[in-house]
Amino acid sequence: MCVAILLAFGGVAAAQEPSTGPEPILETGELMAMVIKPAYDELQRAMATPPVNRQQWAQLYQKAARLAEFENLILFRPHERSDRPEWKTLATNARKATATVAAAALKALANAKDANFAGIRKAYEDVSARCTACHRAMSREAPTIRPD
Repeated sequence: MCVAILLAFGGVAAAQEPSTGPEPILETGELMAMVIKPAYDELQRAMATPPVNRQQWAQLYQKAARLAEFENLILFRPHERSDRPEWKTLATNARKATATVAAAALKALANAKDANFAGIRKAYEDVSARCTACHRAMSREAPTIRPD
């Protein structure tokens, strides 16, 4: 009898073991509001004026890279729209646009004299457009993202 009870409770304990794979902690809306939107706001402030020194280029790169990495978190979240084919395409396009800004800022960091802030600004505006496209297609409540 004791063995049966131990086996039964052992099965329950094993079933409650934490997963070793990634698991969402926040709902998608919470992730957007608490993590992605603040990261976007930081990038927006960094894009307000052209960087004038290596430190500012580094900050711009860091903010863009951080946002792109946070955008990765959207892609593995289960929710009611994640099985729609356009979901992954739209979310991936937004992340790619942000990664393009990060790559351009990193290149400028390496050679600030030849930096093309106007080109980076145009790529940043694409981030806003891609985020808004995803919001419009996937959520009625999501805000329009503006570069300024």
